[in-house]
Amino acid sequence: MADVCIDPSPSLGRQSGQRTSPMTKYQRFAKTALLLLAFAGIAGAGPAAAQDHDCVVRQFILTSQVSNLEPQGVIEANYPVGTERAYGFARLDCTQVRAGETFWFYWVRNDQEVGRSKARVDVSRNWRIWSQSRIFPGEWSLQLKDSDGRLQAERRFTVAEPPKPAGEN
Repeated sequence: MADVCIDPSPSLGRQSGQRTSPMTKYQRFAKTALLLLAFAGIAGAGPAAAQDHDCVVRQFILTSQVSNLEPQGVIEANYPVGTERAYGFARLDCTQVRAGETFWFYWVRNDQEVGRSKARVDVSRNWRIWSQSRIFPGEWSLQLKDSDGRLQAERRFTVAEPPKPAGEN
């Protein structure tokens, strides 16, 4: 039996309740999609579905060191040859944060995660967090994500191979 659309409005010259042409697959799909969206809006809405923080990343840099919660020197794209540790520093502006909110630093080398660390986040117009990792030659990225896995910031950098001593190939 084919689906039939009933037009309850007599304004189109038909009697109320008169059958119109059968619903197309597209119309059935659209009707189902609208119903599902409406249900999801009712069932899925509410405080739990909202973002758990309003933090804005004001600064996200690579640095050579962090001292007294402040970055010491900015690394633009490449760490100097021989550098053994990299530091990522973030300055956040948060006015609303759920209890226990954390951000994650993901250290990625040559497209493979090599480390991660978490940092607690709280309400502050100047919340500072940082992470460090041992580094080796390769293409790197440092990603900052919230506890729901949403990317907040990212920096890419390169660690060059140290020069080989004279006489080695």
